Amino acid sequence: MKMKLLEFISSLAFVLLVLCIPVLIVSTTVHIYSHSTDLYKAGFDKYHISQKTGISNIQLGEVAKQMVDYFSGKSTTPQLTVTKHGEQSPLYNEKELVHMEDVRNIVQLFTTLQVASILLFIGLAVYLYFRSGLQRVLTGIQIGSIVTAALTGILIVWALIDFNSLFLLFHYISFTNDLWILDPSKDYLIMMFPEGFFNDAAILIVSTIIGVAAIIWLAAFFIKRASLLNAGLTR
Repeated sequence: MKMKLLEFISSLAFVLLVLCIPVLIVSTTVHIYSHSTDLYKAGFDKYHISQKTGISNIQLGEVAKQMVDYFSGKSTTPQLTVTKHGEQSPLYNEKELVHMEDVRNIVQLFTTLQVASILLFIGLAVYLYFRSGLQRVLTGIQIGSIVTAALTGILIVWALIDFNSLFLLFHYISFTNDLWILDPSKDYLIMMFPEGFFNDAAILIVSTIIGVAAIIWLAAFFIKRASLLNAGLTR
């Protein structure tokens, strides 16, 4: 009975280890890019946001920094005063501020998932290492990497077929209100971050996820092979 319980615990730990990999890779990727001022600035430059909004590139750099500070908890608001077409005024209206609070909650959720998945992965890896050996841990990492790439691949195919439906589904799942439906003629948040920006960000994120999954799989493969060779030589 005790042996069966230990086998069940080991199997459960292995499955959880596999599931940790996609959560860890995705949450880390989202955390990195959502806190990247360079990503926001690149979007501002590519889509000529300064010309469209009348906000200088220097001020747009401040906008990007303020947004990152807000997401990371260094600032209590994304709001700041900018000069629009020669007149100073607050950048966001009340609707945009409430929506930004919703966005921050999602970003912070990914950060929480990142930390939790790291801690859980370490605990599971240590347990499986002492219970079943290094090969078992590496196999779980490889399977998790494959699962990550496969799920991301499904999203890529979906996006290629109908990006709008995927974009809308994400918003319906993520938000409990319709404040994300902004007016590009008067809401500066959507002026600064047009649909093209989100297309580019999605491509960057999924490419990074697949790339990281491939690197992790290869690393596990070579470590596994090296350990097997070393075991063979020491016999």
